[in-house]
Amino acid sequence: MNNIQKKFSVSFAFALTLHIIILALFGVSFSSESELIKQKPLPEIIQASMLDEEKILEEADRLKTKDENKRLIENKKQKELENKRKKEQKLLKDAKKKRQQEEKKAKALEKKAKALEKKRKEQALKDKQKLEEIKKQKALEAAKLAKIKEQKAAEQKRIDDQRKAEEKKKQEQLAKQKAEAAEREAKLKQQAEAAKARIENNRQSKISATAAIQHKVNNRWIKPLTSRKGLSCTIRVKLLPSGDVMEVSVVRSSGDRIFDRSAENAVRKASPLPVPKDRALFTKYFRSFTFEFKPE
Repeated sequence: MNNIQKKFSVSFAFALTLHIIILALFGVSFSSESELIKQKPLPEIIQASMLDEEKILEEADRLKTKDENKRLIENKKQKELENKRKKEQKLLKDAKKKRQQEEKKAKALEKKAKALEKKRKEQALKDKQKLEEIKKQKALEAAKLAKIKEQKAAEQKRIDDQRKAEEKKKQEQLAKQKAEAAEREAKLKQQAEAAKARIENNRQSKISATAAIQHKVNNRWIKPLTSRKGLSCTIRVKLLPSGDVMEVSVVRSSGDRIFDRSAENAVRKASPLPVPKDRALFTKYFRSFTFEFKPE
């Protein structure tokens, strides 16, 4: 705005100076010609005495015409200068008005520019605040995602550790179950072998005891005179744990009553019978049992 004002001020000063110089030149020229006109009449007056009145009048008319022409020229020049001055003043006025308009326009533009700059700064501040808010929000979201990721990782680790612990416990349980199964199997096998051995031992004990009982009964038997050879009968015997005979009876007769009675008597005479010392074996096989009496 200062550059425009300065430019118009210089133009105005230059035009005004030029106008003054032109007026001064015309003034000097007019003054010189006036002096010449004043000085010239003297010789013309001197010569007028030698000229006739007609020539004097012609000369006077010529001079008058010349002077009138000069005056007209001067007036024309003055009018031209005045018109030029007015035109220059109008130009200066128009220039001033234009300068004022330009200044006003420049002020308006400056005001608009300031308003735009203010608006731009406000918008920039808003954008900056918005960007900072977005960055802050992104940072919060990133922290939240990181926390979620950390929690998921911790949860996955817990699940993996729990799964590994459960797998280890399962493996330990399987190993324990296998060991217990093997132990049970070994124990069962041992028990089976022991039971088998016990059964075999009981069987042998039963056989031995039965043979011993038959042998003792046979030794106590007195053969009746009327009994024929090759007779046999089945006898049921009930014993006490000591081997003492509580009851004896023939459950399958030989067909010979005397032989059957002799068999019963032989059992009673053989009391106490040789029974196993194992109480369970005695209870199972010899508390009440039968055997075939066949002495011959």
